[in-house]
Amino acid sequence: MRIPSFVYAAACLSISILPTVTAFYPITPDYGRGDSTKSQRRDPRTFASNALTTNNRKRITLPLRKVPLRRDNIYNILNSNNPTQENSVAIDQDGTDMSYMVAVKFGESQEEYHLLLDSAASNTWVMSESCMTEACKTHNLFGNGDSSSLKTEDTKFSITYGTGSVSGTIGTDTIHISTMSPTLTFGLATNVSSEFSSYPMDGILGIGRGDNTDGTIESPTIMDVLSTSGSIKSKLYAIHLSRSKDGLNDGELNLGEINKDRFNGELNYVPTIPNDTGFWEVGIDDIGVDGTMTGINDRTAILDSGTSFILMPEGDAVSVHELIPGYTQSGETFTVPCSTTKVVQIAFGGQRYNISTADYIGGELGNGKCKSNIIGRQTFGEKEWLVGDVFLKNVYSVFDFDNSQVGFGVKGSGKQQSASSISSSASATATPIGEQSSPIPTFVPTSAGEAASNSLPIGGSPTANPTSPSPAPANPTAQAQQPGRPQQSQEGGVGRTSSPFAFTLALGLMAVFV
Repeated sequence: MRIPSFVYAAACLSISILPTVTAFYPITPDYGRGDSTKSQRRDPRTFASNALTTNNRKRITLPLRKVPLRRDNIYNILNSNNPTQENSVAIDQDGTDMSYMVAVKFGESQEEYHLLLDSAASNTWVMSESCMTEACKTHNLFGNGDSSSLKTEDTKFSITYGTGSVSGTIGTDTIHISTMSPTLTFGLATNVSSEFSSYPMDGILGIGRGDNTDGTIESPTIMDVLSTSGSIKSKLYAIHLSRSKDGLNDGELNLGEINKDRFNGELNYVPTIPNDTGFWEVGIDDIGVDGTMTGINDRTAILDSGTSFILMPEGDAVSVHELIPGYTQSGETFTVPCSTTKVVQIAFGGQRYNISTADYIGGELGNGKCKSNIIGRQTFGEKEWLVGDVFLKNVYSVFDFDNSQVGFGVKGSGKQQSASSISSSASATATPIGEQSSPIPTFVPTSAGEAASNSLPIGGSPTANPTSPSPAPANPTAQAQQPGRPQQSQEGGVGRTSSPFAFTLALGLMAVFV
């Protein structure tokens, strides 16, 4: 994801081989850093087999590489089952449904490295064995000591975050993902700021549209090398994210071929919007709640698997929350009643997709109020939204390089009903949501929060060319610099709210390689 233009000015460095900008907005999970007295090793994933794991719901820990001065620490990682489809890899998560990773190996190393799956970044990096910063002491590291086939370069890179940074050099080696082992050039991070102590990931796997970024990528991306090596049938990938609360452990990344068992009916393809950032950006038809739409139909969505939330300009976020009775606002953040059954719906390509309460309702704040995971923050242009896992958990999504399109499929198996919606409970019982603006057929999914696709054509034409970015700080502590209305507190349709809650938007990321 892009960082606003005012951040660029602070980091004017020459570009070499990796993309100009990339970012992610996860929540900082509570892993109880430093509380563990004994390190534990996770069960290694089998890379050369498609056999299913025998223990389907096992909390495991990230393996800690034995190096001097390493602090014992435990990260919870919830393993998904190994996919049965060829050229697919399980998508693991942190157990909070907030960050999603895939396990890979590099070169001759027998270590397993968890890399954040990031559709808004085009390059890959991993923490280096030469890293001496505190955060690296609790992660798996990679270097020449692990693989004699690793070829390093003097080319340097630097990634600056809103609240942290990563820098290092460039290396080339094989990357083992699923049963494939292409050669890849990637970053070796030798300096990692303390913020990464909060995350189980050892680096980032960039699966953005890097080949669409003029003059910034000289080294092929992971999808480039998989395609040119003939490892995959088509240059596309598909994402199926799981929820820990569903207990299915079925997250998977399909490389080169879709998995028709992961969705009902046909895929709904939406053309991508040309840009110079390599983002997967598509037009938005509308957004609403329980069939009542806001009429916002000239926006675009940057689809980002590395972002936990949906972020949109404040005015758009207000329009959405106004349709949820009992909402409150404090600046860019919102609360909703924890007990609400209102289903948010977003429309792409003439179809509406439900966003379950299991995903857009966040943690409890007391007095029956919960955080909303739909944030009123302008990260890019005034008509560009950053659409992350809050939405992507509800669909099977296909990212097609060759045809410049994104496909959305209705997850799970179910039947068609009229004017019905999903429940927010794990049982996913279909319950009436009241009179909609028109009778719309809705698919009833089989687990909490799976998307319902409405086949009603939606009016409005998305903007083909997004507007130029308007600055908004990536650092959540810099609210005084954020454009928009002054911070206020209000309650939707009821009166004034209680005190505002703190929003932990952990990292706003930009990459500059020199």
